[in-house]
Amino acid sequence: MSHPSPEAIADVIVVGAGPAGACAAYHLARRGRRVALLDRTAFPRDKSCGDAVTRAGIALLAEMGALELLPSAWPVRGLRVTMRGHAPREFRDAAGPERDGLVVPRALLDDALVRLAVAAGAELRERVRVRRLVQEDGVVRGVEAGGRLLRAPVVIAADGAASALSRQAGLTATPPGGLGYALRAYVEDVHGLDHLLEFMAPLTDAGERHWLPSYGWAFPTGPTSANVGVGLVERVPNARSDALFAAFLEELRTGDPRFRGMRPAGARRGAPLRFDFSPHRCWAPGLLLAGDAAGMISPFTGEGISFALESGKLAAEVADERLADPRDLSRYARLLSGRFQGYFETGQHAAERHRLVWHVLDDTFDSERPIYALVRRAALAPEGMAGFGSSGVLTDARPLLDPAVGVGAELVEVGELLAETMRPDWPFLTRLPALSSGSFQLSVRPALMVLLAARFGDWRRPELTSLAAAVELAGLAGLAQSGVPDRPSDEGRPNWGTMFAVLVSDVMLARALGLCADGDLVPELARIVEEACTSRMRELRAGRFPSPGDRLALMGRTGPAALFAAAGELGARVSGADEAVAAALGDAGRGLGLCLQLADDVARLLGGTDRLGRDARADLEEEITSYPLLLALREDPELARLLARADSSADELVRRCARTGMAAEVAESARRLADEASAGLATLADGPATRSLAALLTHAASRVEREVLMGARTGDGSPRVPPAGVTTRTFSAGKL
Repeated sequence: MSHPSPEAIADVIVVGAGPAGACAAYHLARRGRRVALLDRTAFPRDKSCGDAVTRAGIALLAEMGALELLPSAWPVRGLRVTMRGHAPREFRDAAGPERDGLVVPRALLDDALVRLAVAAGAELRERVRVRRLVQEDGVVRGVEAGGRLLRAPVVIAADGAASALSRQAGLTATPPGGLGYALRAYVEDVHGLDHLLEFMAPLTDAGERHWLPSYGWAFPTGPTSANVGVGLVERVPNARSDALFAAFLEELRTGDPRFRGMRPAGARRGAPLRFDFSPHRCWAPGLLLAGDAAGMISPFTGEGISFALESGKLAAEVADERLADPRDLSRYARLLSGRFQGYFETGQHAAERHRLVWHVLDDTFDSERPIYALVRRAALAPEGMAGFGSSGVLTDARPLLDPAVGVGAELVEVGELLAETMRPDWPFLTRLPALSSGSFQLSVRPALMVLLAARFGDWRRPELTSLAAAVELAGLAGLAQSGVPDRPSDEGRPNWGTMFAVLVSDVMLARALGLCADGDLVPELARIVEEACTSRMRELRAGRFPSPGDRLALMGRTGPAALFAAAGELGARVSGADEAVAAALGDAGRGLGLCLQLADDVARLLGGTDRLGRDARADLEEEITSYPLLLALREDPELARLLARADSSADELVRRCARTGMAAEVAESARRLADEASAGLATLADGPATRSLAALLTHAASRVEREVLMGARTGDGSPRVPPAGVTTRTFSAGKL
């Protein structure tokens, strides 16, 4: 039997010309590499997909010059999520049109990306069906396609969720029958759509008795058209995607007036879904997996285009640098781990963790308690899409830090330690802002306070990294505990939110203590946790309406103030600084934490959101009244009636608070607190750390003033951005 002779056709063969493959081909060609881009179809071609590109993907498209080729793409500025029996919750982006996401049909997007790859120098070979990998001595050397052996030092497999190349290489963890599935169609004659992605989950089985690991979507593609579809995270007995899709369309048509007259615009399309992403299974000698072929799809929302684009770019980077010796492509795994770990793991573990998270979301969807706001973000908007935390308290601290202070690399190390600490048990929690290594370079947090305080002693001590991570985890444990309500749950059903809050708090506190086990830090950390808990109990015992001065004093012993104070004291002590220095740094941390808290509190009451993305509804739910609200109550005693009503409106609370003089008084308090803390810093030796802390304090107090000014510009105190849940429609209430 004769075998075809091998043909060396390129430096890199890219199989699959979707977003991942076309992006990889583009960046390789731009680097001067010969690229063969193979696809089994011809372009333009349609593809089953939700068509939504988040802001992370938009940045990558802009870098390629693709946005100019997509003038008709529909901009999206947020996400509207509906769960069974709950009013919709909206997450909007307040950052401006330059950061809009887009909905663009894959027929247009993929064609534009392929054209850009070809213009950059890639060779496109259409209608080529790749049969298998070609391997020699355990190293991928090319592919067999069309009866020919095509050789290249590196192959990038971007051939979709059902990737034959991934399976052949032994990199697929999901059995062939275990893939999920999605169906979508385009519809026309819908009315009243805006610039929000609509997402509904979970859906129910045919008998409407049990909810499935599933979701539905309606993404506007224009003012009167939409992409609608459903996704099943895994195959479930007696759950058929076509029946689920039909029921979803009927629910839209009968339950939402906007879709009452909708009609199909084109054929229905389906595609498999795979959720088994793991960085170490994304490469083999000579082979890289990108996009859906690597299982890079969100198990909660089905989003994959942005992940595909970024993995394609990273694959191009690694292929380019390892072309001379492609046997070790492990750097790709490290890059993917740092960027994406925590996005996808919940979908890997069959349905257990996925269902757990949906139970928690269902139980806490209407709650504004901090841990639940964080979980919503981690599960539904991990990229910060929809303006989560749009108030942006000290979003980027780098301009405020003296360049000579040099803590960036240490913060990244702390972030990596935190992610590794939590990943084994709760991988999706690594996407929380406080556990994401990338964000450690960007924001003010207790870990930064630890490292700045350590600059007043021997900051090279190795235990400081563990201390910074432990303080972060202790703070998160406190946030989780605040999710435990003081009222029992409905009798006869489990309270998933409370169970989750207790479990996460215990795990995080145990991990925090474990990080300190090798030194003398355990007693110190335990003391800090005890003091914070004791102060919290004092707050609760003080009742909902103490005097504003008493509340401010109590705030200084709990929450962010206590955490930042502890971070300053411990960072100084562990580095060997004397007690006077540690005390001054503790006071500085306390002032910084108080200003951050005041900025959050006043932002909510003036129509904005805090760092957790919560609006004034949090003040209606919380059993402890914030300092700004107590000031407003002093001038408007009738606010107490509003707080006591079960049907109170957050908008009304904002309007009433804006009419009082509380905002100016909060700003004055923040300035005073920052000045007092800065006076303590003046007793310390001048240097990069002292100057950095002073700048942080000034900025935190200034942010309170900015919130006051933004609230004043609304005139009547109306919200500065459309509040979450502005509609009253519920999707499949009592069914989903």
